[in-house]
Amino acid sequence: MGLTPRGETAAVVGTVSGAHFVSHVYLLAYPPLFPLLAVEFDLSTTQLGLLVTAIYVPTLLFQLPVGDLVDRVGAKRVLVGGIVVTSLGIALSGLAGSYPLLLACAFVSGIGQCAFHPADYALLDAVTDHENEGTAFGLHTFGGFAGFAAAPVVIGGLGIAAGWTLALGTVGSLGFAYAALVALTMSPVHGRELGGTEPATTASAGATVRDLVSFVRRRELLLVFAFYALSMMAIVGLQSFTTVLAVERYGLDGAAANTLLTAHLASMAVGILLGGPLADRLPPRGVLGLAFSLSALCLWVALLGAAEDSVGPFLALSLVGLLIGIALPSRDRFANAVADPDAAGKSFGFFFTGLSLGAVLSPALLGLVVDARSAVAAFVVVGAFLFLAVSVVAWTARG
Repeated sequence: MGLTPRGETAAVVGTVSGAHFVSHVYLLAYPPLFPLLAVEFDLSTTQLGLLVTAIYVPTLLFQLPVGDLVDRVGAKRVLVGGIVVTSLGIALSGLAGSYPLLLACAFVSGIGQCAFHPADYALLDAVTDHENEGTAFGLHTFGGFAGFAAAPVVIGGLGIAAGWTLALGTVGSLGFAYAALVALTMSPVHGRELGGTEPATTASAGATVRDLVSFVRRRELLLVFAFYALSMMAIVGLQSFTTVLAVERYGLDGAAANTLLTAHLASMAVGILLGGPLADRLPPRGVLGLAFSLSALCLWVALLGAAEDSVGPFLALSLVGLLIGIALPSRDRFANAVADPDAAGKSFGFFFTGLSLGAVLSPALLGLVVDARSAVAAFVVVGAFLFLAVSVVAWTARG
């Protein structure tokens, strides 16, 4: 890793971060269009939340096997294929004429999403070392959350101006161009680590279910899995229902609610940029514990704000986003310290399966809380998820 030319390292980190941007735009493709989709298909809040869940279900089922595939055939090929498939799912969503078809398209897009985290982290691990991996992880995560911040503006704006069908079709089609860019320009750096300039397309012997079960039963790996699940339940809850909270609790209209969500996500992206160099200098567990605890407290304070108050929630949710963003590069360094050095793809495939589990559970669970109680009650639960994630970090021996 230390022998990788600096220019090649920068090119790989930049390209992978761009792929992460595309991934996260697609992960958040539906929530900015929830008001339009609810009217079009007569959907409840729970049914809308299930669209997000449908994207994450495949990553829950297939991300670990895809991570093993990355370690066998190389990360570049898997990443290009993933971009193509997730783009196809979102593009086809614009043609869906019913809610079940929309769910099916979301599921297809989720199959493509299985490639990103195992392939991305294998590529980053191949071109970084201990001194710069935090910064590289931070830039990669920034690319993802910049995608989250862009999605409400771009997709929501297109939806309002031209309709939800054109918004999904247009944004989905753009991913095909980025897949071609990655295929034509990225060096096979992970393939070199596997022993050649480009790895073979098939493995000599496939991984058995017993191999995978044995791998994931390690205590430290399971704790990181749990941490990713709990933290993602909080993050996806914030992404999916901030607009609902803004309308229900503070009386904001749809445009102002999307602006509040954009401010939260943009602040998170800024925090990630700050957190990358911080992760190279401070113990990851300490950064995670402090940042997540403070973000939960800030979130609960925001819930105490008076109705019709837009400034207080704007500032509080922006601070929540900033603190979570600062923690995320340390999250990945914490995970990398526990990961198997000879199986980066499989390790991160397992960790991000935990993330996917949290993302699958969170929208439906919090949607039920919103429907049964209120958006305020749902966000109390989100804060509890953050504190539980901190407690899991404290139990780990490494990181």
